[in-house]
Amino acid sequence: MIQEEQDRRNRLQAIRDAGANPYPTESHRTKLIEEVISQFEDLESANEEITICGRIIALRKHGGISFFNLQDASGKIQIVLHKDTVGEDVYNRFHDQTDVGDFYECHGRAFVTKNGEKSLKVTSLRILSKSLLPLPEKFHGLSDVEKRYRQRYLDLIANPEVMEKAKARARMVTAMRNFLAHEGFLEVETPVLQAIPGGANAQPFVTHHNTLHADLYMRIAPELYLKRLLVGGFEKIYEFARCFRNEGISPQHNPEFTQIEAYWAYANIEQLTDHIEKLILEAVRAVTGGQTSVEIEGKTISFADIPRKTFREVILENTKIDLDEVTEEETLKQIMTERGVNTTNVVGYGDLVDHLYKTAARPKIEQPVFVTDYPAAMKPLAKRRDSNPHYSASVQLVILGMEMCNGFNELNDPLEQEERFKEQEELRVRGSEDSQRIDNDYIEALKHGMPPAAGYGIGIDRLAALLTGSTNLKEVILFPTLKPIEESPE
Repeated sequence: MIQEEQDRRNRLQAIRDAGANPYPTESHRTKLIEEVISQFEDLESANEEITICGRIIALRKHGGISFFNLQDASGKIQIVLHKDTVGEDVYNRFHDQTDVGDFYECHGRAFVTKNGEKSLKVTSLRILSKSLLPLPEKFHGLSDVEKRYRQRYLDLIANPEVMEKAKARARMVTAMRNFLAHEGFLEVETPVLQAIPGGANAQPFVTHHNTLHADLYMRIAPELYLKRLLVGGFEKIYEFARCFRNEGISPQHNPEFTQIEAYWAYANIEQLTDHIEKLILEAVRAVTGGQTSVEIEGKTISFADIPRKTFREVILENTKIDLDEVTEEETLKQIMTERGVNTTNVVGYGDLVDHLYKTAARPKIEQPVFVTDYPAAMKPLAKRRDSNPHYSASVQLVILGMEMCNGFNELNDPLEQEERFKEQEELRVRGSEDSQRIDNDYIEALKHGMPPAAGYGIGIDRLAALLTGSTNLKEVILFPTLKPIEESPE
């Protein structure tokens, strides 16, 4: 135990010895600090008594008068405590027993100090929670990043911008939910524990259910269950889904993440793209206070009138490879190898095109673009374009080299879907770890008939990071996945 904690424990005991409860159950707050600030002139002129609660974040004791800053979730205000007002006993106990970090309930009146600072003059106060460890100083530099993420509660106290990002993310999610409700979409829930992981090309986490004596998988996506609901008769549905992928961690990836997936019966890919554009714009406005652009690392990213380009056009622009002509795996692999692109462990035409795209084309996209018509081999759950079956009826929103959204017309032909799954299984046999697995129950559901539909997924963490100007997803995930701390040997 550090000496500071021991000293605070001694002060805790002194509070108890004086007959006070350092952790009372009830508080009697009548105003948020933000309300006191916004209504200050009226409160002052009316000489109205108010009660506020919060944490002491700064404390200055001077003889017969003490000043301290009290902070709640809405803001902070200066508190002025006079010995002559509260009495010598109360004042001395506060002076001797209080630390920065303690929570207090303060009752008093609004007034302005000689220095012109809006304050609360206390007539009575009591402790609500005694802190036994000191608050951190303001974090500085990269050396403290690990501690910030591991002890997010301290990060929130020390760095107000972290709280602001969390609030911005919450506004964004609320705006998206409101938009979807207005458009007639119903929010639903699907299983997190699944017998077969599906809906995305990714590696799952495995767990075990003791009673069932069965291995289960943490979902990598809610897609196949949401589309089962389309079979059941729902037409416009969505889910804010917690998903889990057993993959690497990077500034743009966290093994546990949130995404929204939505499905719309009878909609085509063009209608879906228009819908996504409106949804994203609502999210942008919620974060920026009504603006249609954001500033990121000195760049203005505009979300008004997002252009659309085909996948073929993007690849052709950046690599001079025409996917209309290069349609076979071996031909594409040879061209990529000749150009010095490492294709080791990249199996299948779809994975090759994806690798080419991610290394040579996508990183060059800066402003928002809807990239459409991905090769069908990349989208085993998407319908092919009627005009050209080599491509799928699909769309992705790409910004600053990152995929922000993935949508397509859903494949509802059960026989073709079964063949697509078999192709994925063959790729798994050849060594593709991320290929999808056959889900026979899903195939059976499709055999009962699923209406034509379009659907999309948006990574909430990635979108929140982008709109708040964060270069690392950990800045907008309150408790990101981190490497366990190795305990020192005894």
